[in-house]
Formats: sequence, structure tokens, C-alpha cells
Amino acid sequence: MIEIYTDGACSGNPGPGGWGVLLRKGDAETELFGGEPATTNNRMELLAVIEALQSLTQPTQARIYTDSQYVQKGISEWIHSWKQRGWKTAGKDPVKNEDLWRRLDTLVAKHTLKWHWVRGHNGHPENERADALARAGLEQARRAGRPVRQPILASIDLPVKESSRSGGDSIPILDIEHATVYRGDTCVFSDLSFALRAGEHAAILGPNGAGKSTLLKLLSGEVHAMSRDEMRMALFGDERWNVWDVRKQIGIVSHDLQRDYLICAEGQNVVLSGFYANNDTYEYQQFTKTQMTRAYEVMQELGVMSLSSRRFGHLSTGEQRRFLLGRALVHDPPVLVLDEPTSGLDLKACFQYLDLLRAQIAKGKTVLLVTHHLHEIPPEIDRVIFLKDGKIVADGFKSTLLTDDQVSRLFDGKITLVQANGWYQALPG
Repeated sequence: MIEIYTDGACSGNPGPGGWGVLLRKGDAETELFGGEPATTNNRMELLAVIEALQSLTQPTQARIYTDSQYVQKGISEWIHSWKQRGWKTAGKDPVKNEDLWRRLDTLVAKHTLKWHWVRGHNGHPENERADALARAGLEQARRAGRPVRQPILASIDLPVKESSRSGGDSIPILDIEHATVYRGDTCVFSDLSFALRAGEHAAILGPNGAGKSTLLKLLSGEVHAMSRDEMRMALFGDERWNVWDVRKQIGIVSHDLQRDYLICAEGQNVVLSGFYANNDTYEYQQFTKTQMTRAYEVMQELGVMSLSSRRFGHLSTGEQRRFLLGRALVHDPPVLVLDEPTSGLDLKACFQYLDLLRAQIAKGKTVLLVTHHLHEIPPEIDRVIFLKDGKIVADGFKSTLLTDDQVSRLFDGKITLVQANGWYQALPG
């Protein structure tokens, strides 16, 4: 039997918040915590329990202790009526925090749980520890200005999996602070700040004209931020990186690249061109045996080896996209940045490409997805950034931001979301 103690905290309600968890089995203990920069106390109380149950690797018998009657009564009593009414209250209003209640309901079904309410701030030792962890998560989220999740600290003989998200103190892969970016006479970004850490898969979502293309060009070195005292850009902690560093460490596949790539280039050369960051290979360029072997490995992995001699212009859109992904992977970069990766693909090609993307995530690559298509966001991506009119207007967990109201405001239209198996789709109305 595992004992789980959870708590949430919020400064302002709404405001920056945190959640904390203590798991115990005999003398073995595990602690984890995290937070969000803009949330509510109830959401943090719910998220604490969700994170605790998500950390378990197998069906488990557990006692859960919470000082939140909202959580304890909600899961033990109210949720049954909510589900019968289609997630509506007795007054026929939508259930608040429905996204988290649905997640919790799914997780609860996997385990055998007993729920216990304890009085908060009343000297209960484990509750006080969970509260302290929640406040630590709150402070980290407040400082970082984004969701954080601290990796599990001391797991001993517990069926708990390691966190896939890096701690708040790790050096970001990419760190942009107070960037002002012009394209021609147009100021696209006036004060852009954004950080991405290893293993922190993220999707940047926004309408056309939001600045997504400019952000990609900023990452690839095609445009530059204005030099100002407060501006900082760092790659793997290094502020003196150049375009070649980017090409070796961040594999970028964009629509501009696909549109501008030379149609006469053969498939094999598309992959090899990644070593020189060209749009074809040229006679003066030499490739070592190791580079040729790597190109063959990538084509084999992506299922395009049989198309290696076909010209780029004679390939289907999906086949072109695979070869360009191979071009990005040829350096085996730790980070992939993909621009609307399934746009223009039929359903079969779309699903195949998303499978390839998920396979790269499973191999340990960090993925940044830039899109306005919700169906492209795989279940492994749990951070979403809303970009609109050149500004980041929201940055948080996918479950928090991908709601009907939030997405409708982002795209200035009435949108209804549906989800299944960790995937999302947008419907009109």
C-alpha cells in the first residue's frame, strides 16, 4: 500500500500556483512538485493528485490524503452526477476545471484508491511537507514565467517513473529574452522571451500572421534580433553561437524550405545536403564514408531508401517532407523544430508522419512544433504556447490551455475541441 500526500498553493487565486506530492511506501519516499505562472488554487489541488497518479508505472493500491474538500468530495461524490449530466452541474452549467476532472477520472480507474481528507495547516507532518513542496513549485513557476515540473527526488523501491520534464534549474536548450525583431519596416516581435529545456516538448500555436514564420527564421539565423542591452539569445547556454551551431544542433523543417528546395535534386542528395545546409549538393562538396553511411541510415529509418534516386520535384508532398526530415536528422541533432509538419498530407501520410515524429521523441529528441493545426500535436507534447500578434499571450500545460474558450479567443472564432487518446481536434461552433 502506497500513501500519497498532495497539496496545492496559489498566490492571488488566480495567480502563480504550485502543487506538491509526497509518496511513501514503508520507509521509501518520493517527492515531486511543479507549478504554473497563472492558475487557481483548485487547479493546483487537482493537478497534485493527477501528477501523483501519473507518476505510477503500474496499477497500485494507495491511500490519498488531501486537505482539499473540493478534490475529496469531487472525486468521491460529485463526479458521478457530473458525468451523468454530460459534465454539467445541477444548474446545467459546465463543470469548472472539466479538463482536469476528466484526466483524474481516467487515472483513478487504473488504481485501487482510498481517499482521506485532512485539515490543512493544522500540524499534520506529511500535509505540511506537501504544502512546502507546492510553495516551492509556485516560486519556481513565478520566477520562470512558465510551467515547471521538478524531477522526482529520491525514488527507492517505488513503482514511480522518472519525470520527462527537466528541472527548473537546468540550462535551457534555447533561451530568448526581450528580443525585438523586424522584417523590413514591420516590427514582428517587440519583447519576445521564450525558453525551451531538454525533454520539454512544446507546441507554439497561433493564427496566420501571429509571427510563427518569423520565429522560425529567428531560430535558423535568417533574421536577427536588434542588439539591445536587455536582449539575450543563447543556445545550450552559449550566447556566441552562429548559424552552423544551429544547423548541427537544431534540425528545422519548414514550409519555406520545402517550397524553395530545388526540384531537380535527387532524394539521396536532399539528405546529404543537410551537412552543408544547401538546397542540393554540388560537385565541389565532398562527403566522407561516415556521412554517406549516416545518410543511408536516415533514409532507411524514414522508409524512403527506395526513393533515393528520384528527383525532389517528382515526389509526393509527404515523400518530400520525409526527405527534408532526413536532411534535418542527418546531424543527429538533439532538437527538432517542425513547421506545420502534416499540412497538405492526406490522412494516411499525415498519420505516418506523426508516427515518425513520435518515434523521434521516443529516441530522446526534444521537439518544438510550430503550427495552427491542433491535430498535429502528439500526446507527448504537454506544453503549449499561444502566439498572437507577435506576442506570447499564454504559456502552460496542454490540458490547461486547449479548451473551447481559450482556443476560440486565440483564433477569434467559436471553436469546439474534441479529444481522444491524447490527441485534439478543432471543430466549428
